[in-house]
Amino acid sequence: MEPMDDEYLWDRTGPPDEDVARLEALLAQFAAPSAEEWAPLALPGTRVSNETAVSWRTWLAAAALALISIGTAWLTPRQELPGDPWRVARVEGMPTIAAAPLARHSQLVPGRWLETDARSSAVVFVGRIGRLEVEPGSRLRLVTATPGEHRAELVTGTIQAQIWAPAGQFVIDTPSATAIDLGCAYTLTINSHGVGLITVQGGWVGFEHNGREAFIPAGATGRTYPGRGPGTPTYAEASAALRAAIDTIDQVDDAAAQAAPLETVLREARPEDALTLWHLLDRVDVSLEPLVVDRLSALAPMPPGVTRDGVLAGNRDMRDAWWDALDLGTADWWRTWRQKWNP
Repeated sequence: MEPMDDEYLWDRTGPPDEDVARLEALLAQFAAPSAEEWAPLALPGTRVSNETAVSWRTWLAAAALALISIGTAWLTPRQELPGDPWRVARVEGMPTIAAAPLARHSQLVPGRWLETDARSSAVVFVGRIGRLEVEPGSRLRLVTATPGEHRAELVTGTIQAQIWAPAGQFVIDTPSATAIDLGCAYTLTINSHGVGLITVQGGWVGFEHNGREAFIPAGATGRTYPGRGPGTPTYAEASAALRAAIDTIDQVDDAAAQAAPLETVLREARPEDALTLWHLLDRVDVSLEPLVVDRLSALAPMPPGVTRDGVLAGNRDMRDAWWDALDLGTADWWRTWRQKWNP
């Protein structure tokens, strides 16, 4: 037998081996067509030619333009449209709206209650201005949903709110106070006795009830009590002794009951706790106010135009000016939005 010429196996030059030639003949019917035999795929009613075919560069440019358009649309604040509904999506379990089981996606209209039991939760999209995560065991009612005014009522349970609308457009009523969003993210819990606890993660929340108010910035918490309204906000990093003493002061009225916990607050207060001391001016018995004023003045000196006597006399302008000097925001915007929701 003559040795096979290997060149044929590499580049089809030289004489082929008889077995190789036979295999080629058997497999010829399965061979792929040559490049010249490929024809472009034409859809019915279309004509493809070299002149009309879109180049890959054109496709890349179109794709890039589409991505830029999507990104621009995402980053541009959405304009709220009249009648934007509150959309509700079930997260787990079987929440209800007006006592009817919630479909996977639904809407909440004014007057209807959204309720979650111990094993269910939902997410609510507040028009186009934010979202609420409604945790198990919650009862939430939509009151108003119009452009620039979204208002709901939480009677029990927990919501986590993320609002990206301008300040003052989102309000939550609770059994003991009204929470006014000032552009923020927060968690609000109302227990079965109507006592509320708010923890602010970003921005500000204003709490108000019958003229009693609290400004709660990011990193702080505040309680609210039925019949009494907002308590005194404290920073989460304040000492445990200070926060426990504040809880006591907020629930009693007479000087004798407030004296001992106030002594603890004054001793434990850091410069950052000027936030807490300023609020105490409206919460302690009048006989204890001088102690608060003096300690607050030591931690955050009064600005020009503000006097000890004026603050003790209850001069609102002086107290607001002292607040502004704490560099925690101005009181003017709060007065504006508070008046809007509580004319």
